Parts: sequence; C-alpha cells; structure tokens
Amino acid sequence: MKRVLVVLMVCLFALIPVLAHEPGRDMAMIQLGHGKITIDYGTPKIKGRNLDEMIKPGLPWRLGMNEATTMETTVTLDFDGKKLPPGKYTLFARSDEKKNWTLLISSGSANKLDPSTVVVESPLQFRNEEVPIEVLRITLEKAGAGVSLTIGWGTYRLHTVLKKA
Repeated sequence: MKRVLVVLMVCLFALIPVLAHEPGRDMAMIQLGHGKITIDYGTPKIKGRNLDEMIKPGLPWRLGMNEATTMETTVTLDFDGKKLPPGKYTLFARSDEKKNWTLLISSGSANKLDPSTVVVESPLQFRNEEVPIEVLRITLEKAGAGVSLTIGWGTYRLHTVLKKA
C-alpha cells in the first residue's frame, strides 16, 4: 500500500509541470532607456494544428489565448515613424493573402478587435521556419538602440523592431 502511494505521488509531481502550462500565460519584458515594455499573453500549444487554416487572411489574430494579449510601455515608442505614447494596449496581427503581416495596436481591451480603437499599424516581417515552436512565444530583445519583437508559433515567425521615440 505504501509503495502504491509513493508511485502515485511521484506521478502527480511529474504531471504538475505539464498541467501548469495548460492553459498558461507568459510575459516578455525589457528595459528601454529609463522605461520598460511588458507584453502579457496567453500561451496556446499548436498541437499539430495548421496555422494557415486557423489564421484567416484579412482577419485580426489576437496573438494568444483566453485573456487579451497586452503591451504596457512607460515610454513613447516609435514603430517605423508611428508614435505610441506610454500606456497599456492590446495587440493583434493581421495577414493578407500574400503573407504580408501587420501589427495592430489597439487602445481597447477586448479580445475582439474594434477597428476604431487601432492607434498604430506597423508592418511585420514574416518567415516560415522548418522547425515548429509548440507553445506560442513572444520575445523582446535588445537590437542596437531599439528592441526586437518576435512572435513565434508553429512555423510562423513574425518580427519587427521598435525604438524609443
């Protein structure tokens, strides 16, 4: 009986890290000058699904799961000449039929994008990689005087560089 209880406890502890990630949240954070940028997002798993079938051209993708993906900045940001003042925003992305992607930054807080709340639209570079990423990952890394923002999920990689304005 004691042996069975020990085996059950070991199995339970082995499953905790797996269960803790379903569903989950993650955060990307970086210092930029005297300010900070934080992105909070849900972490869906690809689970063999086809992103080309899930993400429809022309429709906004909310970059995560469950609660909205948010970006908070304490400094004004420059997205390719478009200024974003300090504040908290909701992030979406949209592609067209030719895989031209756009980052949509909304002043709204809903999971569905209201086009009237979009305050910045900025192009994203798209790459289709051979090695898939199972869990959605958003990263912020230093890139010269700016910050590299990368969104990876499945074989999709979306990328842009932003700067302090």
